[in-house]
Amino acid sequence: MQQYQDLIEELKKEVLSFPIYTLIGEEGLLISEGVDKIVDKALSGGMKDFNFNLFYAKESSIDDVLNAVRTLPLMAKKRVVVLKEIDQYPASILERLADYLKEPSDSTCLIITAKKMDQRTRFFKALQNNSMLISCGPLYENQVKSWIRLRAKSYGLEFTEDALNIFFEVAGNELGIIDNELKKLSSYFEGKKRIDITDVEELVGKSRVYSVFNLINAIGEKRLEKALLILKKMLNDGEYPLVILSMIARQFRLIARAMEYQREGLSPLEVSKRIGLFGNIFSTFKEQLKNFTLEEVLKKYRLLYNADSELKSGIRSPDVILNDLIFKLCRSTGEVTA
Repeated sequence: MQQYQDLIEELKKEVLSFPIYTLIGEEGLLISEGVDKIVDKALSGGMKDFNFNLFYAKESSIDDVLNAVRTLPLMAKKRVVVLKEIDQYPASILERLADYLKEPSDSTCLIITAKKMDQRTRFFKALQNNSMLISCGPLYENQVKSWIRLRAKSYGLEFTEDALNIFFEVAGNELGIIDNELKKLSSYFEGKKRIDITDVEELVGKSRVYSVFNLINAIGEKRLEKALLILKKMLNDGEYPLVILSMIARQFRLIARAMEYQREGLSPLEVSKRIGLFGNIFSTFKEQLKNFTLEEVLKKYRLLYNADSELKSGIRSPDVILNDLIFKLCRSTGEVTA
């Protein structure tokens, strides 16, 4: 499976190389923008109104989709058919589509999206033969800051190093949320290109910057009531549940890394550089390290993973899921059950 950047390189070609493009993953912004870029490329110079179809698997008949992909374009080189959330189709439906994938129409560009896909199926094997498969999963932590810099540049913004670290702490690693925050910065500081710490704090508020640190400290001190009060305030302030979870998860990852660096004998200054936290934020972070053991941090990862799965499934209320998570994180390691 290829990466999103490979798609960007593919779109620089004069002519598209594949009859089918499949974007798989949970990073909605990458999928949405990837689809738009392919559509624009495929229909460049053509009449979009007459040569574009959009279907959602949950709502659309496979017969309608197959009719669309087999329809010739009108006064254009390509017809574009977008089929979103194909993982909502049952296996029997995907089998019918697999037959089309064996011999796709040369005059149609089919774009498929899915959060996940069973790679053992005949359908997926058919995709591998005639489709460009693009992974649109979450970026690794070390990739997110680079993405923020590039995205900020597209809005005419440039971060100082300290401002970037603070912004990352606040925005988390959900690209859609990061993009919204960058738009706010661009609009709020219109005409200003270089963004510093003061700008970030002015826009989002200092209380929001430090709230996650206070939450982690309360968890580390096993102060359940305080942790729940901070969580309630963050939710009441409009913080997205997934952002809160990503903040907690990232903080535990940083704690684990810092502990490993300490074991290796690195100085506090070197640890600060390695994990990318500086100044007062690093001072607060050092206090958090005293509240945990490495073994305890590693055992809590499963709780965070389970909470992430629950939030994305929508089975329970986000408030209930996060409250339950905080309750478990505040319990002693021996008491924790997933």
